[in-house]
Amino acid sequence: MPFLPFYRRLRRFPLLFLAAFLLAPLLLAARPPRPKPAPLHLQVRRIAPDVFVHTSYRRYPGKAAPVPSNGLIISTSKGALLIDTAWDPEQTLELLRWVADSLHQRVRLVVISHAHEDRLGGLAVLRANKINVYSTPLTAKRAAKLPFGTPMPAIKPYTVIRAGRTRLELFSPGPGHSPDNLVAWLPKQQILFGGCLVKEAAAPNLGNIDEADLKAWPTTLRTVAARYPKARIVVPGHGQWGSTALFTHTLGLLNALKTPKTQTALNDKP
Repeated sequence: MPFLPFYRRLRRFPLLFLAAFLLAPLLLAARPPRPKPAPLHLQVRRIAPDVFVHTSYRRYPGKAAPVPSNGLIISTSKGALLIDTAWDPEQTLELLRWVADSLHQRVRLVVISHAHEDRLGGLAVLRANKINVYSTPLTAKRAAKLPFGTPMPAIKPYTVIRAGRTRLELFSPGPGHSPDNLVAWLPKQQILFGGCLVKEAAAPNLGNIDEADLKAWPTTLRTVAARYPKARIVVPGHGQWGSTALFTHTLGLLNALKTPKTQTALNDKP
């Protein structure tokens, strides 16, 4: 018998067609849902008495593991000082809870090292908790174009913050990773927060150079290295902290840039 059109064959099996029609939604609903990515959680590690690195994370398409971002927690007799927020509001809230639960302190103020999301992505949480957030005027101007909020432009090119016996020096060395790099120096502990101006020893390239000044970056980095030669620990914006050898490594990455094509290839966030 010649093949019948599809609809005519279905007419021969009305019950089978009806069963398939009714069961299809149930079979689709029985499929297991796609697993949601595990929530990202803040990590805090002590690097010296009263000084901690807070590390938050973000997932990027094509990367097997979340990308870390570092900031500082400094415990003082007057409360905690922070360098940078966590990467997003949820991890920034974890950061405030960690300070309250582990240090039994309140965050007194926060300094933003430059106007990128990994530095101020949790600013709204700080504002909701009535915490003062400061930056340089340039960082505040650039942050005003982003959706995270604007810090108070109260930090001069060289500013000292004193909280009890703690002295925190803030220094704007010039453009590099961004136009508004800020580094933080704790002379007592000899710890330098270099932020994204400095790359970790394992970094194979410069990462995100969307707003980098590749011509000025080496000079800016040498300025920081000459100003803080006694730094015992240098904390980069991403990855593992180390010694002043991180300056040499970052300069090596900068010197490795040969052509505009190479520079474009290195533009791999963050």
